[in-house]
This record gives sequence, C-alpha cells and structure tokens, in this order.
Amino acid sequence: MPPHAVPAAIFAPAPAPVLEGLKMSAINTNHPVVNAVLNQKYRSMQEKHIAVILKVGDLQEICLEEEEIVILLSNLLDNAIRESEKVLKNTGKAVIHLKLECEDHKLIFAIRNPVTEKVEIENDTIKSKRGNHHGIGLLNVKAVVDKYGGDMVLSCDENEFKAVVIL
Repeated sequence: MPPHAVPAAIFAPAPAPVLEGLKMSAINTNHPVVNAVLNQKYRSMQEKHIAVILKVGDLQEICLEEEEIVILLSNLLDNAIRESEKVLKNTGKAVIHLKLECEDHKLIFAIRNPVTEKVEIENDTIKSKRGNHHGIGLLNVKAVVDKYGGDMVLSCDENEFKAVVIL
C-alpha cells in the first residue's frame, strides 16, 4: 500500500449498536436551547403517538435567558402533551399545532392542542381542577412574558386550548 494511502476500514460505517443510541435532531431553529427543548418534547410526543404540526423559524437572535426559554417552551408543551394524552385515550387521535418564529422582531409562540373538556381561564391561568399546583406553570410563563413587556393570550372551547405568547 502506498505511504499516503489510508486503509478502507477507517472509513467504514460504525457498527449498528453504536448508532442505536444516537438521537438525531428533528428540529433545528439555530438556537441550541430551543432545539434541545423542542427535540426532547418532539420525541416525547412521538413515543406517546401524539401527532404534531410544526412551523418553526430561525431563532438564533432571540434574547431570552436560557432558563426563560425552558420555562416558556416546557410549561406550554408539557400542558399540551398531558391533555393530548387524555384526548388520545378517548378518541384515538390527538394533534398538537406549534408555531415558533420571529416576525417583525418579535418572538411568536403559539400552541393549540385538543382538550377533553373546556377549561375555565381566569387572569391568564386555568382555574384549578387538579389542586393547588395546577396553573403554576402558566404563572411562570406569565412572569417571563411580563418581564419583557410581552403579551399572552389563552383561550379554550370544548375542543381546543390555545396559547399565544408574543415577546
């Protein structure tokens, strides 16, 4: 073999067991924290057989602290996933709609999910049915929204819950 040649085995693909644990990112927003949260929640939805329709944009310029990104995304997505699991058990089908984009220098985060029943919304939170801890996540989301002078709108009818955050 010539001195500059490299054995072909070096370029051979890794054995399958090494690749099995590797999780590829399905969602790329150009923001590592947003990507981490969205991909983790996306995998959770896949495992639970909840469909998701995504519209995400380039978020590399968002100026939220990492913890605030996690608060916004995790709380709203966890609520949507939890309720969609209930709907899935009852109807066999659940779809979460998610929009996360920057438009006119504002971050738009909108989520829609099915519900088993209409929930009452009061003062930007859901009136409790689960006890004292229900709604705390939404209060944390509202605190981030207020910090940046943004807007949060929650609505619900008999079929669907909607949350829109604009920062």
